Amino acid sequence: MSPSLSDTSILSFPFLATRYLHPRYRQEPSWSYRQAVTNTFLKIGLWKFSTSQFRPTLSLKPGLERDRFVLVDPARPELYTGVAVDKEVKPETIGGTWYPKRFSSDTIIPEDQHVVLHFHGGSYILGDGRTASSNFLAKTFLNNTSALYIFCPQYRLAGSPTGRFPAQLQDAIASYSYLVHMLRIPASQVVLSGDSSGAHLVLGLLRYIFQLENPLLLPPPICSWAFSPWCDVPAALDKESWHRDPNYKTDYIPSEFPAWGAKNYLKNLEITRPIDEQVAPIRHPFPLPSPVLIVTGGKEILFQQHLQLAQSFLKLPENRDSVELYSEERVPHDILVIGWMMNFRHEARKSARRAGDFLLHTQKK
Repeated sequence: MSPSLSDTSILSFPFLATRYLHPRYRQEPSWSYRQAVTNTFLKIGLWKFSTSQFRPTLSLKPGLERDRFVLVDPARPELYTGVAVDKEVKPETIGGTWYPKRFSSDTIIPEDQHVVLHFHGGSYILGDGRTASSNFLAKTFLNNTSALYIFCPQYRLAGSPTGRFPAQLQDAIASYSYLVHMLRIPASQVVLSGDSSGAHLVLGLLRYIFQLENPLLLPPPICSWAFSPWCDVPAALDKESWHRDPNYKTDYIPSEFPAWGAKNYLKNLEITRPIDEQVAPIRHPFPLPSPVLIVTGGKEILFQQHLQLAQSFLKLPENRDSVELYSEERVPHDILVIGWMMNFRHEARKSARRAGDFLLHTQKK
């Protein structure tokens, strides 16, 4: 049986759940029984989602978020240029959720507190930033950093008719403009943050800000947090390389999940050099407009890529004091999302506190 099927088949779950009773047979011996079982359960669920080729749809109705949910219109036309302009994919109105409450334009943010603009993960094919999926992450930020507000945009998913690249970049530009132009939040008090594909989007937006070179249109944020960033979207189409990674057995992401996301995200896109710079940042470091913290897990498949990503950026003299890498050795992919499910709450809080310290250190520079 192939590596993919052996640990993603629902038929194997009872056997594996019994086998995990002994720590020796868990994906990582130091994990608890709950952590081992949940890891496999997530892997099976994501495999099923991907192989069914399901394309979730998004709603622009408030839902359970009520007044915390807002609509974000496209930014001013002059903010879209270069790779953000596409003949088929145009900027659209999106939604977004505020935590812990809706931000008011008359709110005065103390100098030592910040607003976090967080882009959710999900291989660009899943997620919405709403309470069901992002509440743990938002609370962890609010309780362990100087964040006063969190805003999670509901960017377009790649499975929608207008969801291929550069839809998500267009939505990221609109979301950032919404904060700094419409709500007039100083960019010096805005933190860009993202997990997994959302962290990939953070790097894409930073590159866009750098290349735009117009701080009046898009000023750089005070800093950015990239949690388990997706570093190379096209490479995810090679499922076999995913299986060969030493951390395949300890990560809950089956190869089919990023491959399904990448297929929809890229679709019929011709990958020119400017587009490759966006979709594969690991191959194209650039001078960062502000400092970036990369957070990784020692048991995730992308761990080695995160090391390589940090090293590639640090090779540029301009980034010598602008990049830091923090690793939680025992955890798989995207600790701030699965922390509550796999009972890695302690590690999630540590990661958030490290991000908070990075922000405060940046502020003091």
